Amino acid sequence: MLLNRITKIIRLNIPLLMMGLLALPSLAKATDSTSSIKSISYASDAITDTSTRDTLLKQAETSVITPIAKQGSRTESGSAEKLTLTTSYLHTGNFSIYNVDTNLISDFDYDGFYHRFSISIDADTSYTNANVYAKIYLSYEGGPWNYMASSDIYHIHSDSSLDAFTIETELHDGFYAGYYDVRIELYDADYNEWVLSYGPYDDSSISALPLEDSYNDNFYDNYAEHNHTETTEVFVSGHGSMGGWSLIALSLIFIARKLSAKPLGFNET
Repeated sequence: MLLNRITKIIRLNIPLLMMGLLALPSLAKATDSTSSIKSISYASDAITDTSTRDTLLKQAETSVITPIAKQGSRTESGSAEKLTLTTSYLHTGNFSIYNVDTNLISDFDYDGFYHRFSISIDADTSYTNANVYAKIYLSYEGGPWNYMASSDIYHIHSDSSLDAFTIETELHDGFYAGYYDVRIELYDADYNEWVLSYGPYDDSSISALPLEDSYNDNFYDNYAEHNHTETTEVFVSGHGSMGGWSLIALSLIFIARKLSAKPLGFNET
């Protein structure tokens, strides 16, 4: 009878349905907002070859940071009354940022959004020399500032252009594809004291950078890796996997096709 046939088809597809149900917690976990990066810093004139930077970045530990905030307002500087903007650079007290260079490095899927980039900072001081470090913040399309990474401590010499340093970063996970502004917070390392902020309104090169995380940038590579013409595999957890709802939908489609294979009035013997 038709009822017996439906029962038989459902019974045969119970394993697929169970896989879908078991995958739902993993699917929910994957949608939780987390942000992770790898970051290195180096003297800008010390490491110029790509292979060395690739090796250092690969060896760097992955840092899990506060999830990127998409909504809300932002403050453009830590202490606006202390800042003086000239036609060439921003300075406060005895420190200044003379120039910032941005380099967009890796866009594997060629969609115009990069998961790897670098910020080079030429900081100056009115002293003969000083020790400084920088913190980098990102703002997703005008939203709140989110801490991303810090540099090592660097020795700068008066107004020399040979003491610039670079922070290079890979965005691993939790960064939506979009346009990010950058803010640089410069610190006097000897006193661990904030001295100035430098942001997108000071320098257009750190405004509206097209960025995304490496998971999204590698989407097509993940798809090719897990979907071959010779074999069919179903993954129930992790990035690039088939989620629980997809498995359930697939099993229901299979059942519907089985039921439509014969007329409804057909009686099994």
